[in-house]
Amino acid sequence: MPPPVQAADFSPSQSPVLPLLATAPARIAFLESIRGLAAIQVLMLHFFAAFLPDLLSSAPSSTLAAAIHLSPLYFLYDGYSAVYIFFCLSGYVLTRSFERQLDQPMVQILARVVRLGLPAFAATVAAACLMLITGQANIEAGKLLHNASFSQQWQADLSILSVLRDGTINALLLGYRDMPGVAFLAPWQQTVKQSFSSPLWTLSIEFYGSVAILFLCLCARRSQRLWWIVVALGMLFTIRSAYICFLAGHLLAVVRRAERPVSTRELLPMALVIAGVACCVVTDVWQPEWLIALCSDKTYWLFPGQSPAMQQKAFGAILLLTGIIDLQLCRNFLSKPWLVAGSRLSFPIYLIHWPILCGLAATVFVYLDKIVGTHLAQMCALALGIAASVIASVAFAAVDRYAIGLSSRLRRRTVGRNYPAHIATAPAVSSNSLDVADAAQQAAR
Repeated sequence: MPPPVQAADFSPSQSPVLPLLATAPARIAFLESIRGLAAIQVLMLHFFAAFLPDLLSSAPSSTLAAAIHLSPLYFLYDGYSAVYIFFCLSGYVLTRSFERQLDQPMVQILARVVRLGLPAFAATVAAACLMLITGQANIEAGKLLHNASFSQQWQADLSILSVLRDGTINALLLGYRDMPGVAFLAPWQQTVKQSFSSPLWTLSIEFYGSVAILFLCLCARRSQRLWWIVVALGMLFTIRSAYICFLAGHLLAVVRRAERPVSTRELLPMALVIAGVACCVVTDVWQPEWLIALCSDKTYWLFPGQSPAMQQKAFGAILLLTGIIDLQLCRNFLSKPWLVAGSRLSFPIYLIHWPILCGLAATVFVYLDKIVGTHLAQMCALALGIAASVIASVAFAAVDRYAIGLSSRLRRRTVGRNYPAHIATAPAVSSNSLDVADAAQQAAR
């Protein structure tokens, strides 16, 4: 990592790869809408997996479920692919944020810890409180639904020590066993079923991906040749892992793809969108042989592989996002104020819906099953759980805003001290699951 460069010695225009952004164009707000829609995909995936598991089965028992699962409709609730879209967006917006604030990298890392860790811990505490009230209702609900997978979730030990560990060390640093992450940490990891909120498994990847993006930005400021070498080696090393999404987002940010005018030729981006959705949808029934071989290879020269199906979804997410940001029709739709405003709930929804599913919704289902029967109870629990998740996310957004504010205050000292006022106060690309908002953005609120 290159030594810090004082602001007086560094001109933004001197960076060979990452010219400093003095103002953040409003038109890239459409990226936030993508994040919000991806959060809805995750929400739908988990509720469908619990109460309508046939819609996710690789061998559905009904013709209708089979038709939906192998069609583009499946993508509407494909929360797995949505996670990789999150990672791609993270690579983009973090690059655009970090490139303006590179003089104190440790401050950036600390700010990321605050931004991700505070909501994660709050969500863990909320989940533990709900478990204390409802018990592990998902166990009984899973038995009634003949859904063993649902019964096996939410197996956390209800203790203060477990809350502290899961909401801090597990979520942000260790990750979870048998999930994508950092393999050498496996001896100290717990399973994701022992987590108070299973979606926390992505946060350690978000954190380490953030550090990787910061390192790339530092390399870019130091030398274009160094940056190219690190990018090439990084792409090779992470080619079969979730971290490839961060690098893809970083490269899109370097060429300012979301800020530049769209291509006049729409055929290529449309083809990328179609190919991306297709890659994500067909993974349960087909993966190419080369991908299977790549993910199963025992070499230590590559980052430990995900399953071929998940890696195919990662590649599909990259193709999809690359196509979407180059289509004017998509930009126009995603820039609608109500979508951009709703995206502020993306991280709260992502974190808070899991205990509501396993606690509140499962309790409602178990109660109604005895009164109205299984099928109607399923629909009621599904609708109530989704509605309750959205309502709870509105309340949880206060925690999210506080985390953004605290993280921004940490950055403010660096930005305000090292850059001219018109740059230090320029709004960054805001993000609900990632803190890329700076001090002026907070002041505007």
